[in-house]
Amino acid sequence: MSRPAKQEYRQVFLALQSDAKKYPGGIAGLARVLNKSPEGLANCLDPNHDAQPPSLSIVLQVIELTQEKRAVFEICQLVNQTPMDIDMGSADLNEESQVKHFLSLVASASACLNTGSEHLKDGRFDASERKELAPLLLELNQVTASLYKRFSE
Repeated sequence: MSRPAKQEYRQVFLALQSDAKKYPGGIAGLARVLNKSPEGLANCLDPNHDAQPPSLSIVLQVIELTQEKRAVFEICQLVNQTPMDIDMGSADLNEESQVKHFLSLVASASACLNTGSEHLKDGRFDASERKELAPLLLELNQVTASLYKRFSE
């Protein structure tokens, strides 16, 4: 027999619980919005409590209401994916917008490659160099995804 869902997906429930605690008023404030009892919501989100896990509807409402990303990240990790913030604005496909987005991609790639090449002169990336490169790589991915979205619609 498989393990209970709250043990099997412990990281997801820890993330949901953490996200719910960050909501204004904490879990009690979130419970009021969801028309749930504070104790019931707290227990169903707690991976250490034997209460039944929340329904999918409650999980989705918690994610949407809290606007936190930890639970989404943990859910994506179940299928070896990583969520990423991208510009989900209207897909403006005019020529000027396409050129601006492409130039933004080139600038992001250039910054990432220049910084990475500079740090690689000693043949490795130390912790501070990785910390500096991480946001550049994320920005490059975000600009690429945004441009791809605009080109593929």
